[in-house]
Amino acid sequence: MQTTTDHKATPSSTPGAAAVATHEVKDYAAWKKVFDEHAATRTRSGILGTHINRAAENPNLVSLYLAAKDAASLHAFLGSEDLKATMRHAGVQGAPSIAFVTPVEDMAVRDRPLPGAVAKLRVADYDTWKKAFDSHGATRAKAGIVGHAINRGVDDPNAVVLYLQANSADQLKAFLASQDLKDTMAKAGVEGAPQIAVVQGAEWGP
Repeated sequence: MQTTTDHKATPSSTPGAAAVATHEVKDYAAWKKVFDEHAATRTRSGILGTHINRAAENPNLVSLYLAAKDAASLHAFLGSEDLKATMRHAGVQGAPSIAFVTPVEDMAVRDRPLPGAVAKLRVADYDTWKKAFDSHGATRAKAGIVGHAINRGVDDPNAVVLYLQANSADQLKAFLASQDLKDTMAKAGVEGAPQIAVVQGAEWGP
């Protein structure tokens, strides 16, 4: 994975498939130890990279981004008995929520942990929304948003999973609460209220 050195997001190549798995763990440190030990298995299974985010209000609620070379490898890995056993051993509480997505654009900052937001939204027309999103770039930058990644739902291409990064949690929260953002989303054709989780980004890795 590409790493930025100038504190600005630069484009990274997008993988063939990805998933966002969200689950609560009994103890993050214990889970992380098992997760790290499982890295070689993930690589052999076709997982190209991962990114961990922890919910700002509950650090044991983990949102894990898994990038894979193709959808078949991703589904096989997530459905494997080995993974199920590993999750139990790691202290995962209950069944994870998994969203399968198609990566579209990756402008995420990877050189340091950053506060972030995972926004799940549905749009009337993706191309219309993307045009509005691109036009809003200067406003996002002025508000302190330094990186982003865009994914589309596999089953519903008008379902968007958007990842935003900011230099501080205060900047991020202010941007998310701004009337300008609400007006922009309405003009872009966002349907209903988006689901937004404020997170703290952790490691990018295998």
